[in-house]
Amino acid sequence: MAGRIYLSPPDLSGHELQYIQDAVASNWIAPFGPQLDTFTHTLKQITGSAYVEPVNSGTSAIHLALLALGISTGDLVFCPTFTFAASVFPVLYQHAIPVFIDSESDTWNMDPDLLEQAILDAIEQKLPVKAIVLVHIYGFPAQLDRITAIAQKYNLYLIEDAAESLGTTYKDRQTGTFGDIGVLSFNGNKIVTGGNGGAVLTNDPLLLEKVSKLANQAKENKPYYEHAEIGYNYRMCNINAAIALGQLEQLSEKIEKKKKIRDWYSTHLKGFAEVKTTIQGIDNAWLTCIELPASVTPDHIISCLEKENIESRRLWNPMHNQPVFKQYQAYRNGCADSIFSSGLCLPSGTRLIEEDIIHITDIMKRSL
Repeated sequence: MAGRIYLSPPDLSGHELQYIQDAVASNWIAPFGPQLDTFTHTLKQITGSAYVEPVNSGTSAIHLALLALGISTGDLVFCPTFTFAASVFPVLYQHAIPVFIDSESDTWNMDPDLLEQAILDAIEQKLPVKAIVLVHIYGFPAQLDRITAIAQKYNLYLIEDAAESLGTTYKDRQTGTFGDIGVLSFNGNKIVTGGNGGAVLTNDPLLLEKVSKLANQAKENKPYYEHAEIGYNYRMCNINAAIALGQLEQLSEKIEKKKKIRDWYSTHLKGFAEVKTTIQGIDNAWLTCIELPASVTPDHIISCLEKENIESRRLWNPMHNQPVFKQYQAYRNGCADSIFSSGLCLPSGTRLIEEDIIHITDIMKRSL
């Protein structure tokens, strides 16, 4: 088999090149242009969100969400521990305080019982509880009914990090549209990529106005440059939007192929490893994740696959294990640590065929 098999490479098989050429030919390479406008409109249609603000990364989108909601120094923000650090870093940009919440085993997402306990403890201590950052990890929808109810009960803002879950639905509604603000990522490894990029979703026109202003250097609406607050250069470039537009047009086909890949893994790993699927809603199968038997370590499988020029990766190392977050409180039940110790992400690119999956799983079974 020729060439390296990557974990989640871009698949530029649509109109991406045509849209890039159109943007260059028309000289629209700045953070404005027709491709960006079409991308924004298409994203609204797909997500069902009333307002969309494309930005330059998912991290920027989270930061803008926190800024728009007024999260600032000393505010408590409840975050999942089983996630990527970019979900939490913007909390520290605002000098707010993350409180980490462990996972539940059904969806691998934030445990609602631990979340409510953490909120109650903070309220009892008269601490400023302000927001929840809810991540739909690996595209699996979280327990949205319970968590949205908790947010409403305690009057907390809900930010949905749907960076990994574009195309995932819960009760026929797209993830990222249940909270006050949702965020998306179009990083190079995502199901839809623009090379980089992100987006803010909201149904609140005032929040959209705030986000848009802050993302565009907080310029006042005057015929000259005036700034009454600190702004940020978080805009999405029209070239990135051109790529992402070509990708977005293929979203349903990409999800269908991702699910087929996961089904192939399930078939060829039966009896050897457990392939994770959602138990609620419809996930996008962004990455095929597995849990290995106790007798085998993820690092052993990674090493065996790497020898055959195949990329695989450990699941997220929980935030409470990260040195940069060691001072912050974590409500733990052991679930995230257990998933991390036994879990693995397998190659899930949409150009894979079943013969590739057979090759990968044969190597794994020999190593097991």
